[in-house]
Amino acid sequence: MKQSKLLLALALGTASLGAIDLPAHAAPAAAQAASTFDRKAYEIPYKKFVLSNGLTLIVHTDHAVPVVAVNMWYHVGSRNEKRGKTGFAHMFEHFFFNGSENYPSGFREAMDDLGANNRNGTTNFDRTNFFEDVPVSALERTLFLESDRMGFLANYISKEMLERERGVVQNEKRQGENQPYGRVRNEINAKMYPYSHPYSWSPIGSMEDLNAATLQDVREWYRTFYGPNNAVISLAGDITPERAYELVNKYFGAIPPGPPLPRTETWIPVLDRNIRDEMEDHVPQARVYRSWHVAAWKDADSGRLSLLADALAGSKSARLTRRLVYDKPMATAVAAYVGSGELAGTFNIVATVKPGQDPREVEREIDAVMRELLDKGPTAAEIARARASTLAGFSRGIERLGGMGGRSDVLAQGQTYGGSPDAYLNTLQVIGTATPAEVKAAGDRWLRANHYTMTVKPFAKLAAAKQDVDRKVLPALGDAPEVKFPEMQRATLSNGLKVILMERHSAPIVNMTLAVDAGVAADTAAKSGLASLTLEMLDKGTRKRNAFELSDALESLGAQLSTGSTADMSLVAMETMSTNLRPSLDLLADAVLNPAFANDQFTLQKQRRLAQIAQEKVDPNALVGRLVPSILYGDGHAYGKPVSGTEKTIDSITREDLVRWHADWFKPGSATLIVAGDTTMDKLKPALESAFGAWKAGAAPAKQVATVAPTRGKRIFLVDKPDAPQSAIVAAHVSLPPGQPEDLAFEPVMQNYGGMATSRLNRNLRLEKHWSYGTRGQLTSVRGQRAFITVAPVQTDKTREAMIEVDKEVRGIAGARPIAGQEFNNIMRNMTSRLAGRFETLDSLEAAARMSINLGLPDDYWSKYAGNMRALTEPQLASAAARFIHPDEVVWIVIGDLRRIEKGVRDLNWGEVTVLSPDGTVVR
Repeated sequence: MKQSKLLLALALGTASLGAIDLPAHAAPAAAQAASTFDRKAYEIPYKKFVLSNGLTLIVHTDHAVPVVAVNMWYHVGSRNEKRGKTGFAHMFEHFFFNGSENYPSGFREAMDDLGANNRNGTTNFDRTNFFEDVPVSALERTLFLESDRMGFLANYISKEMLERERGVVQNEKRQGENQPYGRVRNEINAKMYPYSHPYSWSPIGSMEDLNAATLQDVREWYRTFYGPNNAVISLAGDITPERAYELVNKYFGAIPPGPPLPRTETWIPVLDRNIRDEMEDHVPQARVYRSWHVAAWKDADSGRLSLLADALAGSKSARLTRRLVYDKPMATAVAAYVGSGELAGTFNIVATVKPGQDPREVEREIDAVMRELLDKGPTAAEIARARASTLAGFSRGIERLGGMGGRSDVLAQGQTYGGSPDAYLNTLQVIGTATPAEVKAAGDRWLRANHYTMTVKPFAKLAAAKQDVDRKVLPALGDAPEVKFPEMQRATLSNGLKVILMERHSAPIVNMTLAVDAGVAADTAAKSGLASLTLEMLDKGTRKRNAFELSDALESLGAQLSTGSTADMSLVAMETMSTNLRPSLDLLADAVLNPAFANDQFTLQKQRRLAQIAQEKVDPNALVGRLVPSILYGDGHAYGKPVSGTEKTIDSITREDLVRWHADWFKPGSATLIVAGDTTMDKLKPALESAFGAWKAGAAPAKQVATVAPTRGKRIFLVDKPDAPQSAIVAAHVSLPPGQPEDLAFEPVMQNYGGMATSRLNRNLRLEKHWSYGTRGQLTSVRGQRAFITVAPVQTDKTREAMIEVDKEVRGIAGARPIAGQEFNNIMRNMTSRLAGRFETLDSLEAAARMSINLGLPDDYWSKYAGNMRALTEPQLASAAARFIHPDEVVWIVIGDLRRIEKGVRDLNWGEVTVLSPDGTVVR
């Protein structure tokens, strides 16, 4: 039985590939009706209810047969997934057939028992649906079962069920890809859509992601997307609206709603060029696929383009079909259709090439036919035929109560995608009234753009050569290459400004950073955030140039100006072309010496800073950076303040504060200009004297960086983040200042502990247990006492367990499990081998020089670094770890949903527990 192209477009997101024969007398009638489309002829009467928990009920009454079609739509598809966790929507469709808490016998078995027909479940990019036609005598039980799998499935999903359905889905994927041309659509979507676009991956997901899915993952997916407020239930058949509402409210009404869900309206990519692809498959014929990005489901152009597709390949006499299959028999089959998704659509042409025919010749014919159709437009007769075929097919489809394209399905789709059960009428209205000119205009809007072409060719017969390599023997690594660090040339200007130059002439660029001895440590507790706010204003205009003029001047030189603040230094950086060094230096000096601190820019920057602080308080990673300093060092300490300040301190800062801070701290005697790149000291120094000569000599005030006592351990600080899917776990304590004999040896210790993807910490929590996406451990790089910090974001239900594992890893690296044997060999090979690329860029040279300045390292530190690193021994690493890491001094900060994690954390009995607000004040 032939299906309607429009029904398939509405239900599946694509139009039918074949044509629908229509009696000859129907076309003129449709053509005549084009301007007087009768909506009533296609209306499906319905009544709509919305339950208090958000579930939408649609009821269509038809007493012709004692059957009710039940159609359940959940507004969740693969578009709601993220990379690394694809295939969840489709796999969950499978879970729905395995029974539920109160009916564990299985949904399929229940449907068999009550005599259901026309039943299935499907998943696409945008939705998941389940449908069954049941005798009216079995409707109440069916609604009970549907409601039970909506509200009572999470606890019934077991590890065994996950493993079973994972295997079933993977075999479904294999079966699909085993079909001729079965891998093509995945390739096309991956290339046509941006990497982050949710249509770029297949609804069935990847094998890797399916293998990685955990029981917690699928339960969390269920709780998020299968609430009644994200669903539509459509009933069509021998049922009254009143009885339908009574039953649906009885069984669904008490199910709690799910969380609010963000939903992107449309996301239609634009190709910046034509893209060509080729692939081989085990097929007997070549095939050409041509696709354009076009309008999404709601757009009227989607319907107009479907008429254009029919004019191309909707029947034997359609232009492209006739040209390629009959007039010039170059292809054995041709199709054109619109794939209409909620976010975006595609216009597609598929031509199966006749054996022996050149696919390029087929492409040329496609180009010629498309060009002619777009230039002249379709004829009135072509549109009339396409319209008649589509509307007739729709009418045949809605003869059925249920199933794909039946009345219950059409109403559910309209509500889900269009916000109203009768949204389908808008599409039919467009198709029923579109003129050839409107269809041509739609083609002009979308099909004159860049397109994607995939040619699939029969797989060549190939064979591997005889192997003469012993694959059991891993090739040895060579010795790590010698690393040469450029000489740090030094000079001092007449006003006391120190200069460091590292020459590198591989590219015509120069990087410069003015490092001023100030930074966050120069802030007072009452004005925290002042240093960083002042720095942010330096590129917002000078006394000579306003913000826009400064931006234009930089752009005209190909230069970039940026600022930043560390704990000990305030940084003003410039990147420029070596040919424009002198004028770029003038702009850098202007920004450094003559900031305007314009009132309008100052007001705007304060507003941005306050918004930034608000964002930091809700971002767990940023909140860690706000809370840890004060807990470790104390609010009054130079390192105890957040870089961005607080709402109170930022509110109190005036323009005059910025002017005064800049005058006090920006002194040439307290600054060093680091230069790296394509210049020489002979060229650089005169240019610097010219640009910075007016900077009056002087030194900044001395900073007060007090010594703090060892961190008092056995304390846990909790911060509530309601409904957080992850907990951010921090373990930290104050450690030793720079200048220790063990400093170098501690670098591989920290790299092995928490500085790389295969570190102990990350291997434990991510690679083995899959509780975290990524962890890190670090020793902060400050001039005073540094901080040992571990940060581990983990899934909420593993918070307590993860804290135990972090504690185990801290104690292990501190001495209980020292780095030795093969682990020592591996980390030292990593440390020495990666040196080859460490100083590849000018940025990396500047960073090394900044560290030298801040920590007082000797000039030959980096030139000797590789040799010193290679000479380290196991006992040196063990000694360094014991000196720097003190497990009993660790304090813990945990940011997460306290409703779910607090009891478990307290049950650890690791010491006093304090609950803080995001601004650090004690709650309890």
